Amino acid sequence: MIQRRFLGLQSYAEGLQAQSEALSALERGGAGVFLGLEHKSVVTLGVRGDSKTDLVQSEAALTGAGFEFHQTTRGGQATLHNPGQLVIYPCLNLKVLGLGARDYVDLVQVSTLSWLKSLGVHAEAGETEPGIFVDGAKLAAFGFRISRGLTSHGLAVNVSNDLEPFGLIRTCGVASQRVTRLRDLKVEMPLEALFLSWSQSFERTLTDGAKEH
Repeated sequence: MIQRRFLGLQSYAEGLQAQSEALSALERGGAGVFLGLEHKSVVTLGVRGDSKTDLVQSEAALTGAGFEFHQTTRGGQATLHNPGQLVIYPCLNLKVLGLGARDYVDLVQVSTLSWLKSLGVHAEAGETEPGIFVDGAKLAAFGFRISRGLTSHGLAVNVSNDLEPFGLIRTCGVASQRVTRLRDLKVEMPLEALFLSWSQSFERTLTDGAKEH
């Protein structure tokens, strides 16, 4: 069984530490844990990111605007986290769950779309970049790391966070990418409740997939 832990507001460094501890525990056994949280204001660059092309402002300007800046080991390019955004880090043992890397990525996407549909949000997966969109505006960003069958990093869903700071970056390499949030889509729920319902959607999709095989 996959455990669930909602951590509340965390710095980016605290989020990395929580993932590190979860992955260390996984090396001793178990299926994994979902970590749910919201981050203090931070801009991150994935392994394909380049600060010269993916940041609209300089690192110094970001700091002046109240944002930390971190290079990360996840896939993807630039993304932004701030309070009111739901961040989910599934730290899972794919071998225990019987999943390949592609299976896992597809599972996150399908279960997230199913979860949004249950909230009354009709969304679709991006065709040219990873993520979830509503009428062309980005609602959720994906960025994963898979090493030795263990997953880290994950997804960020805009809920009630301030969207204006997204103008500081080229979201996932796209200049002037429109973004949206659940509040503007008439969904008003606490982050912890949303995290728990997402976790249930993931496990339900995982179970349904296992039955099909």
